[in-house]
Amino acid sequence: MSKWFVYVLSVFFLILSGFRLPDERKHLGRTVPDAVLIDAEGNTIKLYTLLQGKPLIISPIYTKCPSICGVVSNGTKEAVAKLGTLGKDFNVISFSFDSTDTPKDLKAYEKRWKMDGNHWRTVTADNYTIHQLMSAVGFEYDADTVLKQFNHPAFLVVVSPEGRISRFVYGVSPSPRDLRLAVLGAKAEKTTPGLFAGIYLRCFGYDPLLRTYKVDWRFIISTSAGFIIVFFMATLFVKSFIISKANHDST
Repeated sequence: MSKWFVYVLSVFFLILSGFRLPDERKHLGRTVPDAVLIDAEGNTIKLYTLLQGKPLIISPIYTKCPSICGVVSNGTKEAVAKLGTLGKDFNVISFSFDSTDTPKDLKAYEKRWKMDGNHWRTVTADNYTIHQLMSAVGFEYDADTVLKQFNHPAFLVVVSPEGRISRFVYGVSPSPRDLRLAVLGAKAEKTTPGLFAGIYLRCFGYDPLLRTYKVDWRFIISTSAGFIIVFFMATLFVKSFIISKANHDST
């Protein structure tokens, strides 16, 4: 095990141990405020304009973070790349909860993680708006005045096209499967998923204790049994039809 890996795990444990994760019963379904944000160009934009009729993944970070934020951004980037549907099925913002981050800082962060500045951009806001938005999504953090950095947990917030919190995805390296299921679930609030997407989504259930998705074997087994019965009955019907036709032709 590399020293870097041990370091990341240690930092992750220490950070998570000092903060409560969101109370999902309280936050899921809550509408996030249509906050006024500042982007890397120095423009002010409303949060809801970034939804564009799609789910929005919010990644709370700050650009001067010496440790975990870079790990989170890298893990999110890898998961998003594996999904391959950024801009089509969802958008992403890396939201800096440090009001001292300037547009120049935001721009440098976008460049560092190769964000397109459109479907994935880095934004921030003033102190009041930051507190309002982070409170709405259950993201706790505090400033370490000695080390001059922030202490905070690591998770993503998936917001539905209507602006409601649909799911949280936890950890520094989000699972592509969890991210895909969270996006599908958020999309389902506005549009009915296609046949295959709907079946895929239904094959997994969210476990609030483990805070991740797990295979719903009860649904899979019952559905498979149903398909087998339908297939068996259809086979009998076809055979019966063929035999009946053969007997009719022979007479």
